[in-house]
Amino acid sequence: MTDDRASDDNNADKELQNIQNFISAGVDGLCIQGAGATTVPQMGTEAKNAKVPFVLSIFTGTEDVRAELVKSNEYYMGAVASDLQADGRILAEKALADGCKTACIIGGNIGDLNMDNRSKGFTDGFKAGGGTILAEERCTDNSGALAKASSMLSANKEVNCIYIMVGDYVEGTLTALDTLGIEGVKCYLSAVNGGSAKYIADGQIVAGSGGTTLSCTVAPTLLMNALDGHPIKDTNGQAPFFQIPTSLVTKDNVDAYVKVFCAEGAHPVSADVLKSLCYRYNPQVTYQTYVDTIKNDLTVDAIIKASGK
Repeated sequence: MTDDRASDDNNADKELQNIQNFISAGVDGLCIQGAGATTVPQMGTEAKNAKVPFVLSIFTGTEDVRAELVKSNEYYMGAVASDLQADGRILAEKALADGCKTACIIGGNIGDLNMDNRSKGFTDGFKAGGGTILAEERCTDNSGALAKASSMLSANKEVNCIYIMVGDYVEGTLTALDTLGIEGVKCYLSAVNGGSAKYIADGQIVAGSGGTTLSCTVAPTLLMNALDGHPIKDTNGQAPFFQIPTSLVTKDNVDAYVKVFCAEGAHPVSADVLKSLCYRYNPQVTYQTYVDTIKNDLTVDAIIKASGK
């Protein structure tokens, strides 16, 4: 199987155009990351009209959009996403375990489902453990992080911790803390990558979450199975939706995480694990195979252990 890729360059119209171009080129299937939530139904319609099977990964639309695809689009073969509410929640639980009682949050635009879900997960988890959210700021891009963080922290200098929802806002937040002379604030970060991992290694960030891109690796197996005549169905006989939990990245495992997940050309998930999800290599693959694999083999620590790093 061969593949081709196209970027939307953060443009919803280009997302739809890319799908139309691929269909015109005669592709057999589509693996779609629909960052523009409103375009997911449109892309689904394009695929349906062209009778091209498709799956969604990472950006998988809202629950009601997926429900409509299940109901009305026979070419929709399922979706795989990161569990972003759990992503925020594990960092809230880590902050609480570290003794934090108050928190501030900084991240991207309100209306960005990635940010909204992470915020909800952290907020709900922190409050459930007795913590208090003092303030939350959202930025349109990383250029606004310093001003937003400075304003928020100036009004909340006694805060115990800060939850940074993505690496774009780390430098601005750390600079604000330094400029304001605020010490002892613990920082937690979602979506650790090669650029932000250094802040965990040097202790400026206590812990982060990793594994947010694993859905990109798993989703194509759903498409391959459909193209091989063995579409995976959930327990209701419908196109499945899988969520892959993220895992903690701390000073203890960050070096191995960078080697396994962030090195150039890295392929964190082993070929054997991926083959176990593919009918052409494992004719016994079922929905339950995916559930078990996600639980047992697709955590950060399990992948690092399997790599031998």
